[in-house]
Amino acid sequence: MKKDRKNNPGPLRILILDVLWRESIEETTPVILGGLILHQRVLEYLNKNVLTIGLSSHPPVFKHRITYAVRQGFRKPLRLEFYRYLVRLMIAFLKIVRTHKPHVVYNPGVGWHNDWLTLFAKFLGLKTVSYFHHYSLPGGSVIYPRNILDFPRLGKMCRELKRVSRIPFFKLLDYLVLFQQLKTVDFVFTGTRFGLEQLRRIGRRKPVALTGIGIDLEEFNDEPLADHEKTWDGLFVGRMAPEKGIYDLLDIWRKVVDKIPAAKLAVVGKKVQPYFDIWMERIRKMELEGNVFHLGELNRKDLIKTYYSSKVFIFPSKIEGAGIVIAEAMAAGLPIVARNLPAYKTLYSGAPALYLFDDLRALSMKVVELLTLTENRHRLGLANRAYVVKRFSWENVSQKILSSISTNIFCKN
Repeated sequence: MKKDRKNNPGPLRILILDVLWRESIEETTPVILGGLILHQRVLEYLNKNVLTIGLSSHPPVFKHRITYAVRQGFRKPLRLEFYRYLVRLMIAFLKIVRTHKPHVVYNPGVGWHNDWLTLFAKFLGLKTVSYFHHYSLPGGSVIYPRNILDFPRLGKMCRELKRVSRIPFFKLLDYLVLFQQLKTVDFVFTGTRFGLEQLRRIGRRKPVALTGIGIDLEEFNDEPLADHEKTWDGLFVGRMAPEKGIYDLLDIWRKVVDKIPAAKLAVVGKKVQPYFDIWMERIRKMELEGNVFHLGELNRKDLIKTYYSSKVFIFPSKIEGAGIVIAEAMAAGLPIVARNLPAYKTLYSGAPALYLFDDLRALSMKVVELLTLTENRHRLGLANRAYVVKRFSWENVSQKILSSISTNIFCKN
């Protein structure tokens, strides 16, 4: 536990829930992608303006003004340990509330335990706010049960979850807790109108605020490299899971390699089992061992370098609330070829080199076209860079979150 009581930056006290569950003691969580980056940037802003008290896993991934870190165990069965850990977190939560009397509890949407704790906070009568990224089941399906008695839809969810869990009931319970806390918390933030639409279908009727998304503009100060300095023809960044389109990614690249035999694809992202092993086996069966390279979970500096070292960004993800990696790839001067998802149409409206497709073959042929026309590709990438730098800032997102908490929660207390 780490405390900093000096120079209290303001009267507003926010208890932040950012517990990250690990499946093994060796697992690490680098803060490089999506919701984790969003939370880190918002938290950095909050630390400067309010008193943040964090309830985190040990060792803590995020920095708060005051941090309470609770150590996780790894005894088998792991699901039972999940609940043991939840009990320890609830005890720590009560201690924090008694000691610091927070005005509001904030769930940034980065882990299942935080949803349970948010519902616990609501049960205790505390003011609660949550950030919602997007919802899908592990395979990419989206099912909206009307309530806990909607057995046909709950049964369908169980069948989907059985693909990744021997006992799907416990994972189903996590999703029901997620839905319930999103329905009942005092305020919810989300990045895009797609997130808002999902919240309404989940059953959220209380206030929702759109925040937009951001990128770290200072990370992309360098000009894009010349074509001959680039290593990778294509780049994908995302978790190695079916909802991110990792199997479709191989089908796309197989078609690209049929036209450009030496084309090399870099893949950056966390291994999620059993999907990663299945993905690797498909690479062997499709004879792509010399064309597709998994670089693992890169640190932030190496990830930025990989963006700059690539020619085209490919993103066949099946569901996204915002697709922050698209904005980052644009900032590095890359044209984007992606699956046609609702969130992109409003968030990236008017982007000069964002090509969206429903058909994987058409998507593949666009990649081939971009790789073939070097000068045109470079010009389009620069146009994307100019577009994104003007529009996306984490400071703007953070200001919206703090302003809404202050106005709608703190000032009403």
